[in-house]
Formats: sequence, structure tokens, C-alpha cells
Amino acid sequence: MPQFQGSGFTLTLPSGCHDASAYTFVLPADGGFAANLVIRFEDVAADLDLAQYADKALSNLSGQFQGFKLVNKVAGKRGDADGVLATVEWGEGPARMTQKHVYLLTPGKKARLYILTTTDLAANAAKSNPVFDQILRSFAPNEAQRF
Repeated sequence: MPQFQGSGFTLTLPSGCHDASAYTFVLPADGGFAANLVIRFEDVAADLDLAQYADKALSNLSGQFQGFKLVNKVAGKRGDADGVLATVEWGEGPARMTQKHVYLLTPGKKARLYILTTTDLAANAAKSNPVFDQILRSFAPNEAQRF
């Protein structure tokens, strides 16, 4: 049976289980709001059209939030992985939010799509963006840990 090592715990799982975790990391609160980073992933087909996937996800967001604005979107490569980075904002006044969405498609026998999302108040973005950018640059899929 495979073992899973989490943050502060270990599990022994039956064969055939797979990790479908979502991880949330919270920065210290600033202005009553704690900026956060959510990382989730899913196994996908190797021929996934990443641009189309990102466009659909962003389109879905635009319909959910008042004042939604796509600030920028770029596509590129990170090592052998395809990626899309988009920055969005929504809301009004002191409650205006900003998010970065990173879609990273890693190739291999089992392709995996990582989705990293940073969230903060737009008013705090000048302080949190450099921290988030450093964290996002440090992200490295660890394929050896997949089971």
C-alpha cells in the first residue's frame, strides 16, 4: 500500500488511490485580509489544449464576478512544460480583488495540469505580488512523488 506524506501527517492508502489534493498557503494578514495561494492539480490527456482550457476557465470566472477585468494573459514554456499566466481583478472599492492564475501542463506518461491561484485585495497587491512572484518562480513539480 502506498504511503502519502502530507503537512503534519502520513496516510497509508489502498492501491489504486491517487492524490487529488488542493493546497492553500496563507500569507500574514494585511488590512484584515490574508492573501493566499491555492495549488491544485489534475491528471489530464497529454494532448490537452492548454490555451483553450485557460480561456474557458477565465471565461467562467468573468461570469461569476461583478467588475471582472482580465488585466493580462501570456503563454509560454517553463522547462518542458507549457504554461499560461493570467492576472484578473473584480469587485469595487476596498473590496476589489486581484488574482494571478498559473496553468502549467507537465508532459510525461501521465500528463498533469497544475493550477496555481494567488488572491489578495487589489489595494495590497504592491506588497503581496513580489512575495507571490517569488513563490511561483520556486514552484517545481516533483514527479517522483506521484503515486
